[in-house]
Amino acid sequence: MENISISLSESGHDREVSEIRVDGVVDTLTANELEQVIDSLLRRGRYKIVIDLAGVDYISSAGWGIFISHIKDVRSNAGDIKLAGMVPDVHEIFELLEFDKVLQIFTSVDDAVERFGRGQAPTGGKKKGAPTKLTVVEEVAAAADDGRVARTEAYIAPSAEVEKDPELVALQMVKNDPFVTISEIRRELKNRSSEQPAGWWRIFFILKRNNLLRKRSRFRYAWGRT
Repeated sequence: MENISISLSESGHDREVSEIRVDGVVDTLTANELEQVIDSLLRRGRYKIVIDLAGVDYISSAGWGIFISHIKDVRSNAGDIKLAGMVPDVHEIFELLEFDKVLQIFTSVDDAVERFGRGQAPTGGKKKGAPTKLTVVEEVAAAADDGRVARTEAYIAPSAEVEKDPELVALQMVKNDPFVTISEIRRELKNRSSEQPAGWWRIFFILKRNNLLRKRSRFRYAWGRT
C-alpha cells in the first residue's frame, strides 16, 4: 500500500508561491505522485515552489531525482524549488548526497516563502543558476566541486590492489575519512585512471549497497564495528 499524502496550497503567505506539503515516504512507489503535482504546477506557469518535508520519514534516490531534474526548468523561468522542515534522518542523507550545493533548505515553510521575496540566489549565493548544458549528475558534481575545497590530501592512499576498482577505492576512502563525499571519491577515481571514471550515481549506489550513506554507519565501518 502506498504511504504518501500530498496537499497543495496556493494562498496565504504569497499567492505567487505554491506550497506542497508531503507526508510519509517518497520512494520508487510514491515518487510519481509528487512528480505529477510538480509537473501540474509547471504547466500552469507556477515556478516558485516550496516543498514542506516535515512529515517525510524517508526519501529514496527516485525522490531526490524529482527535485533535481526540475531545477533547470524552474530556474530558467525565474523560479526555484525550496525545501523546508526536513527531519534529521532525511537531512543527513541530503547532505551526504551533496544536494545542499544545488537546493536551498529552510527550517520552516515561512522562512522559505520569505526568501522568495528577497530575491536571493537559488544556490545560496555561490552560483547564479544551474548550468545550462549539464546533466543532472554533472550539475550536482560541478556545484559540489565549485563550492568546497578538496580534502584528498588527508586521505591515506589505498593499497595497490584497490587502486582502480571503484568500489574498493570508495570503501577505502570512507574507512579513512567517514566524511568523504561522492564528488571527492569521483575525483580520486578520475585521478587514478585514464579510463572513463565512475559516474556520480554509480558511486552513490556503491555506498548504498554497502550501507554507507548515513554518517553513523560510516563511523561504524571506519571503526571496524558492525
